[in-house]
Amino acid sequence: MIRGADITIAQLRALLAVEEAQSYTRAAERLGVSQSGVSHAMQSLEQRVGGALMVKTPQGVEPTALGELVLASARKIMGELQVLSHQVSHHHHETDTTLKIAAIPSALHGWLASVLSVFSSRYPEAMGLVLEGVEEEIKEWVESGVVDVGITTDTTRLNLGYWREHFDWQLIRQDEIVAVLPSSHPLSQHASVSVSALAEHPLVMSSGGCEALIQQIFANSLDASEGAVQVDFWVRDTRTLLQMVANGVGVSLVPTLALVNKLNADLVTRSLSPRGVRQLIAFWPKKKPLGPVGRQLLQACRA
Repeated sequence: MIRGADITIAQLRALLAVEEAQSYTRAAERLGVSQSGVSHAMQSLEQRVGGALMVKTPQGVEPTALGELVLASARKIMGELQVLSHQVSHHHHETDTTLKIAAIPSALHGWLASVLSVFSSRYPEAMGLVLEGVEEEIKEWVESGVVDVGITTDTTRLNLGYWREHFDWQLIRQDEIVAVLPSSHPLSQHASVSVSALAEHPLVMSSGGCEALIQQIFANSLDASEGAVQVDFWVRDTRTLLQMVANGVGVSLVPTLALVNKLNADLVTRSLSPRGVRQLIAFWPKKKPLGPVGRQLLQACRA
């Protein structure tokens, strides 16, 4: 009996990769995602099917009886998807006469929506689909052909070999990472704040695809003797995060674009010292280079 939400393709891919690699770490490398991403996908899948799918052994990890059952179906499903993708591509000889894109929420609502509005008025037939998702979802959509172009935080350095093999990309924008504080917080009296000063207070951080970025900022700013940073609350929705900060639950680091039209009098932002910046990239499959419409969109994004 399947429990809760539907099983996803990403979960089945994670299961097949773990079974083939006999390791969560090697599976993550093959998929081009973090180990925590693979672990989360596996845990979600196990909750859906109601039991453990893999067990640790001296040789690595091996499927349980339930795991073997799910693996058999997963192989069939992924095989059929590959056949379908090939047949559809061959039938339509896809071009980017109309462009399908996906973007992370902060980029889409904080900046890209206005760019797309102007772009669509200039090229009325250009935009076929605009989706919103987190980084790993968008990477999957681009790789599988659901969209032509993805716009996300630059995480290529986490698995550069995989990205170079499968994608091309360009930097299109920089976005400052700022500290968000209650207006009455002692740190609000300073023009800028250090990451180490923030780490002394309860931390409320976004889990909407920013985990790797936040961890890197803390890792680069804290001495090894201070140990790994402890995030007290991970929150997916930015408005919920800001409500928690405004009510004194903790402090946060947030990309500036994610704050557009969301701040109120109970909150203040302060630049980090040293300044924190994230890179936003547009990327597309290496096997399907951008056509004229895609190149025009990149130009509009960089303008």
